[in-house]
Amino acid sequence: MVDNFAKNQKTQTRYLQNAAYIRLKNLQIGYTIPAQITRKIGISNLRVFFSGENLFTLTGLPEGFDPETINTGYGAKDGSNSSGKTYPLSHTFSTGFSVNF
Repeated sequence: MVDNFAKNQKTQTRYLQNAAYIRLKNLQIGYTIPAQITRKIGISNLRVFFSGENLFTLTGLPEGFDPETINTGYGAKDGSNSSGKTYPLSHTFSTGFSVNF
């Protein structure tokens, strides 16, 4: 007797994907202008800054898959809502300054 069902129940890794990733979610860089310069124009403290959100993600997953939301998203064929496809993260950049008189 041949056991044809045994082939379908063996562990295999053919469709396994590496979901390792690295992501830079937030970066803020600032510089406080030295007091001897700012006092000359009547300012006690002046700080200039740049901020970035969701700057990059490095992963081996196909485009459109977010490794943090692999069990959520839309488009699963079985109705489980777990395809891993999500809307792309928006990149946000801002800059500004803080002044104390």
